[in-house]
Amino acid sequence: RAVLDEAARAKRRGEAGGAAADGRTKAGARAAEPPRVLLYAAVGAEAPTRSLAEQLMAAGVQVCLPRLKKGRPGEMEIAPVSGWDALVPGPFFDIPQPADDAPAVAPERLAMVIVPGVGFARAGRRLGNGGGYYDRFLPRLPRRTPRVGWAFFLQVVERLPEEPHDCRVDIVVTE
Repeated sequence: RAVLDEAARAKRRGEAGGAAADGRTKAGARAAEPPRVLLYAAVGAEAPTRSLAEQLMAAGVQVCLPRLKKGRPGEMEIAPVSGWDALVPGPFFDIPQPADDAPAVAPERLAMVIVPGVGFARAGRRLGNGGGYYDRFLPRLPRRTPRVGWAFFLQVVERLPEEPHDCRVDIVVTE
């Protein structure tokens, strides 16, 4: 909600982009950039994200998605998307992702991360799909970056098993 509110305020102030064109410094331009939120392109039984992505983009938020590379299994990089229709099939299971020509975004530039999961515990424990992508990615984020589990209510349970490499989310949001 805070990211959406700030995006709306920035949009009203006319700060959604073009900072370099009016002569502001690089630091000033960075401050005026729209917030970036990492989502995922839902497949199968995952909680859908397309409507959320469209709402965020309409509010001036830059939506980013993971991009996987065939030669780098277990690793993901982040790239912005201009719209859902611009996504291309990824190298694993054809999961939609940004095209290769979209510039990568550094993890510290993200304002929030929306995380998928097979299941979540109320205390933030997350059970992923087994690839370890998010367990490798989340530690690269600054601690101040909120990690939000996005799920259906029936995916939230009281307890889940946990291994030392598992990364938790800060909050779980359901329908």
